Amino acid sequence: MRRFTALVALVVGIALLTGCAGIPRNGAVRPGNPVSDDDGGADVTLIADAPVPGASQQDLLRGFIAAASSPLNNYSVARLFLAPDFQLEWNPDASVTLDDPSTRTFTQVTDTAIEVGIVPRATVDSLGVYSERSGEGQAKLDYSFTKVDGEWRITSAPDGIVLEQSLFETVFDEHALQFFDPQWSTFVPDLRWFPSGSSTATRVVTALLDGPSAWLAQSVTTAFPDGTKLARSSVPVTNGEAQVDLSREALSADDIARERMKAQLVASLEGVAGAGLVSILIDGQAIDVPSLTVRRPHVDSRPLIMTDDAFGYASGGRIDTIAGLSNSIRALKPSAVAMNSENDQAAVLAAGGVYSVSRGADPLAVDTRKGLIAPTIDDRGFVWSVPTSHPGKVQAHAPDGAAFEVQSNWPEASSIIALELSRDGTRVVALIESGGSAQLLLAGVRRSAEGVPVSIGETVPFPVPDGDAVTATWVDDRTVAVMSADGSSLIRLIELGGPSETLAPVDGVVQIVGGNSADDIVALNADGELLSRRGTGWQVSHDGVHFIATQQGSPSG
Repeated sequence: MRRFTALVALVVGIALLTGCAGIPRNGAVRPGNPVSDDDGGADVTLIADAPVPGASQQDLLRGFIAAASSPLNNYSVARLFLAPDFQLEWNPDASVTLDDPSTRTFTQVTDTAIEVGIVPRATVDSLGVYSERSGEGQAKLDYSFTKVDGEWRITSAPDGIVLEQSLFETVFDEHALQFFDPQWSTFVPDLRWFPSGSSTATRVVTALLDGPSAWLAQSVTTAFPDGTKLARSSVPVTNGEAQVDLSREALSADDIARERMKAQLVASLEGVAGAGLVSILIDGQAIDVPSLTVRRPHVDSRPLIMTDDAFGYASGGRIDTIAGLSNSIRALKPSAVAMNSENDQAAVLAAGGVYSVSRGADPLAVDTRKGLIAPTIDDRGFVWSVPTSHPGKVQAHAPDGAAFEVQSNWPEASSIIALELSRDGTRVVALIESGGSAQLLLAGVRRSAEGVPVSIGETVPFPVPDGDAVTATWVDDRTVAVMSADGSSLIRLIELGGPSETLAPVDGVVQIVGGNSADDIVALNADGELLSRRGTGWQVSHDGVHFIATQQGSPSG
């Protein structure tokens, strides 16, 4: 349905764009023949209109911007709007700027030049990395023209394309490049966006071989030997199989590395239609590589909660406690808990500070500093803690209680509201206050060879809903939810590398915790009612709840 709805919007939107003198009103992009499975995932072919004889400079420019919404055959129709000697020079893959066409301005600055003003809402760079750009003001784009055989053509234009934001997910598809955590135990996604079409598999594999985004590079690893590239310029997809021919550098990989390479390729190509199987060649020679199963963390679908009587999983009308752990946690009278994936260690915030509580052992006080926020935990046994008024003083505590200073990367922060590790332990989100406003920051975690957290890397900012920032939590391996209170509670789902979505307001919510998808988010209101998502609303599923614990996974997943 997303494709069909977006296509209708595309046809209507382009018709509005081109409804001017010299350009037909029947639309510059039309649905064409269905695309086969080998064509990379688009459900329809978008066919752009060529230049119309007699078009003015402005009409031609509007038509060019509209035609650039069709990447078919390397934007072949859009190139028809360009002067012959500029057609190959223009690089549409340099960037994508998403905007609202109603805010565009066209100013004739000379007899042969037009300045276009746009208000960027988001951008995609040459690597396919999506970034929201709201609130940055108007950007200016310059275009020049000349007559070619009596018709206006464009002689200079910025590289990249301008695209109506509502059409983005029609023209571009999301792909999660998959890298490994440093222990080679689980995948870590790095989201990218590429034009729909027959070259999608090539773009995905090329990006995978180029490595992770800069902010993530020191936190993940890849099985491909340094310098590995495609041995030929494309990745053909035939009869449901993508054929990946790697350069000679891949010959240095041993058997287990080759299995990991194949696993990365298979997982990264999941979103490419018709590429359900992957075969690997090295320098043109086919090699047989067994498949490798890689764990993807999942949390228990049951919320983990604290009530007057118990700490455990809410299951219908009862609470299922955790043997050897629930009683120890409850005895501390906690206000926040983070549970590891094996259900044998928890980070606990109580009146005396932060504790590490392990099955069969006495609770261990690891941080007694004042004003600590809710702790977080990783599957290497480290409990993370930080005081709200000292956001740069992050500590990680080993299972034996040894404390390690973790160098943070938010010097501008005056306070910190929330800090939570991803379930793979390679990334962290921090909700901070800076200059009187809240910011959500994403960063990679750098560790020593022994797995000790050393520092938090380059941060990537994301917008926060208006109001007083309350909390942030991981929803799944690629999405974070952040909540603000402004009369009612505003919850925004932020895809890390994709568009965000604001949920319907809900009254009185004081905490949110993620599950395995956006539909699995649970919330707690000020009356102690546990709320579960039902369609676009919320439904009470338990009462008398003090708080919801965060989960890093489950023993089964």
